[in-house]
Amino acid sequence: MSKKEKKQNEKNDNENELEEAMAQLTLNNQQLQGTAQQLANQLNQYIALCGHYEQTINVMSGRIQEMKQQISNLAQQQNSD
Repeated sequence: MSKKEKKQNEKNDNENELEEAMAQLTLNNQQLQGTAQQLANQLNQYIALCGHYEQTINVMSGRIQEMKQQISNLAQQQNSD
């Protein structure tokens, strides 16, 4: 093999290695984007769940206030009797 052929083979080998590396990087990038999307979706689900919890807490707090008022009214009735 001549020097020219060796250099050409080296160049081809380097190009092949670069193409393989780029293909691997592209695959890794796609996988990371998929993972990021899954995390974003899960985060949005948790945010929605927190909204539901907040509504439930508000409803329960209102009920507690109503019950406290009823207890207070009953206590006043008992004291007046």
